[in-house]
Amino acid sequence: MSRNISQTTQTEMPVEWSPKATVTFIAGLLVAFWGSTLVPASSEILLGVRILTASALFLFLPGALLVRLLNLRVGTFGPFTILSVGLSFALVAIVTVLSGLTLPVFGVSAPLAFVPLALVLTLVVVALAVLVSSTETTLPRLNYQLDVSPMVLALVAFLPGIAALAAIVMNQFGSNLGMYVFVLATAAIVMLALLQFIPQRLYPFSLFVVSVSMLLHRNLLSGHVIGADIQSMFYTATVVGSTHVWGPAIGGSSIAVPMVSAVPASVTILTGIELTTTYKVVYVLLFALAPVGLFYLTREIFDTEIALYGSLFFTLYHLSFYFTPDKQLIAELFVVALLLVYFGTYFETLGSKLAGVLLAVGLIYSHYGVTYVFGFSLLAAVVGLFVVQRVVGDVEHRLSLTYPVLLLFGATAWYAYSSPELIATLQSVPLSLADQVVTLLRTGLVEGSGGSYVSEGSGTLDDMHLALYILFTMLLSIGLAWQVLAQLYEIHTGRSPKYVEYTALAVPLFIFLGSSYFFTLNLWADRAYQIVLVVLAPFMPIGYRVLVEKAGALSRRVTPQAVVPEGASWTVLAVLLVILLAFNSGFLFAAIGTSHSATFNSDAHDYVFSNSERAGAGWLIANTNVSETEAYQTGDVERPQEIPVFTDIVTSQMLRSELPESYYNTETRHFKDEWSPQFEIENIDRGYVYIRERGVSETNTDVPTSRLSSNNETAVTSAHNVVYSSGSVTVVSVRPAAFADGTMTENGTTTNETNQQRLVPAIGDSADVPHRTTRGASERV
Repeated sequence: MSRNISQTTQTEMPVEWSPKATVTFIAGLLVAFWGSTLVPASSEILLGVRILTASALFLFLPGALLVRLLNLRVGTFGPFTILSVGLSFALVAIVTVLSGLTLPVFGVSAPLAFVPLALVLTLVVVALAVLVSSTETTLPRLNYQLDVSPMVLALVAFLPGIAALAAIVMNQFGSNLGMYVFVLATAAIVMLALLQFIPQRLYPFSLFVVSVSMLLHRNLLSGHVIGADIQSMFYTATVVGSTHVWGPAIGGSSIAVPMVSAVPASVTILTGIELTTTYKVVYVLLFALAPVGLFYLTREIFDTEIALYGSLFFTLYHLSFYFTPDKQLIAELFVVALLLVYFGTYFETLGSKLAGVLLAVGLIYSHYGVTYVFGFSLLAAVVGLFVVQRVVGDVEHRLSLTYPVLLLFGATAWYAYSSPELIATLQSVPLSLADQVVTLLRTGLVEGSGGSYVSEGSGTLDDMHLALYILFTMLLSIGLAWQVLAQLYEIHTGRSPKYVEYTALAVPLFIFLGSSYFFTLNLWADRAYQIVLVVLAPFMPIGYRVLVEKAGALSRRVTPQAVVPEGASWTVLAVLLVILLAFNSGFLFAAIGTSHSATFNSDAHDYVFSNSERAGAGWLIANTNVSETEAYQTGDVERPQEIPVFTDIVTSQMLRSELPESYYNTETRHFKDEWSPQFEIENIDRGYVYIRERGVSETNTDVPTSRLSSNNETAVTSAHNVVYSSGSVTVVSVRPAAFADGTMTENGTTTNETNQQRLVPAIGDSADVPHRTTRGASERV
């Protein structure tokens, strides 16, 4: 018999969303939306109306209507919201892709322009509303009662505002005082939950607020997306938004994940907001639903405390908030939504199966890595349960081999169609793994693996940070082992454990996590850890509770006269999570030493790129022979006219959105990296040098591979022509003859220097900075 995913008693609104009321509400939204776009007058009020109505109509209501039409048996507001948003984004992605492929057949040259895209989505919403009306389904009543102290509620509700203000102050004035306040406020919420000043029914909202705030305090540090892979996604979205087309011909692996490349462009087109705002606000809100969904899921499977602390562990893990939500994080939301549907319905009905298909499409459209990790883990789970049934005893479960097979087959077919380049990359994984095995046997270490992180140790705080993660991993291991053994014992004694499918899925994910200590499999260890936490995180507090309860039992046995409370006290774990927050936010590093995060240090050389740092790329396009190629160029195409752009390994990530190699006649080369850790000025033989001033070390000793030493910078700028300087970025034109005679003067200039340096005045972050437009696109797509 199917079980409702949220059985906790809720106070409900007395208002029922009848079919007639629903249709009337949608009709009103449609009138307001189209009215705000068709009225010639331009105002902030109309833009606000357009943003609100478009968001409701296309990013929430389609999924909400589907939840009822498909009878997903979700009766509480939290899971209803998560599934509504997930299904809505899946529908927008499908409409974006199908419109891009089919409308040109009917003569529509710009299928993703506002009118055709909005019209198609309007028809979808109208069709769903008609079906709701004709089938007389109703929307759920919503829980509204909040019995909580006004001061506590104010702290929780205003946390995103504190995060935004802290980021703005840091960005504008370089002061990290607001960041200290924000981290302390977040820590206070964790401790208030421990002390039960926050009621349990407010836990989901608190988790959502903490997740949003953690993401905002990083993402609002600059006007550009933050991270590495997100730069490629952003560029592809810019192309889609400017050309109003989508198709494999655009090229690149980003086109294979339209949920994070094409859909942001569609959201921008529909709402009228900037593309960066879509990523840094809309997608922040989207991913922040993932820990909330994890809470609802694991509260049903385990209990409220396990759900709370497991979800907090997932939220406070550094890769859950450090970058702008990209393919990996968004894919995890769809994993959570799929698990909610599965454990709520077990895919017993046709409607639940259809919902599963739509959410699986959302997963495939979001990230190939997460798709394959969970696809193969699900396959291993089915096989594992079959073995247990044969060896240990009868086990009742509802996992089918069909699920992973269809997921893996569908994903591979899609990726092969949309991006042959991605398929080539995926095909290279086995060969890469073989190379890593050889490297491991030879050197004992593979770069990017967990072992390499453990061996790095660069200071006391770093060692303490690593030790904390090792402790959490040990607790997770104990929790999973306890759960596995307990369920195996139940099976052996003839009982049928509940939710055995969740444990079966967790085991291969844990094995994958263990393999990341030795190998990378195209996912570095910290990314692999973050992926598996979407399922494994709850086992960490389980492990903690097991240890505390066993220690208490042992203490009572050794000293019977001592008063030792039964059950687990969560105080120590809450404190450990607060310490994790202090480490991952950069709080402790800033308070005790020097933070290497832009969150607390405006001079940090990380993946937060300012407009002035990006402006150098625009200058190159406007003033040199750097230009766009006529068509997408794959990496194996020989391009004799390509222009090298030398930079450090961090700044090179920024150039993926400014000067992507496959779209420009450039080739990004690193000064040095893990494989060539020494800077060799002789390697800079032509093209341009792109120096990010935050990437220049003040010292000349123990300089990491991600930075240049000050002597290196002096050598480059003295030997070649400085053609652009803004205080944030220096662009140098390489003179091929600079080292023709192999001699340099004492001040670092060559004896055959003939060209006079050309210095461009400093340019700040103003709106009139010359900046490249991508195939006709402006910064606001």
